[in-house]
Amino acid sequence: MSKQEAVKPKPNPLEYTDINTGERNSVLTPGGMGQLVGHRLKFDPADPEQGVFFMAPDGSSSTRVSLVGKNMPGELMLLVPDTLVAGDYLLVVRVAFGEDDVRMGTLEATLTVA
Repeated sequence: MSKQEAVKPKPNPLEYTDINTGERNSVLTPGGMGQLVGHRLKFDPADPEQGVFFMAPDGSSSTRVSLVGKNMPGELMLLVPDTLVAGDYLLVVRVAFGEDDVRMGTLEATLTVA
């Protein structure tokens, strides 16, 4: 009998909807509203290590979302930063589990600012 590795819970973003265009898992509108649904998404907005981040696919830059209107375990409503430039982005959610354990979940789709 082999031992199973324990699976640590982490944020699991499943689908991003760009409210301005209605597009799912594809478009980002800087300055527009976005909806993210998934599991274990709720975070502490007072902690700068937690939250929603738009990252360059190569990891060269990361922009934290500063305004989240709905912060629930299964849904986040957010204002897309108007500082995002044209290009592709990964959507990453960081949530603390316990005192010092910030875990990351990444949306499988790549989002694009036209």
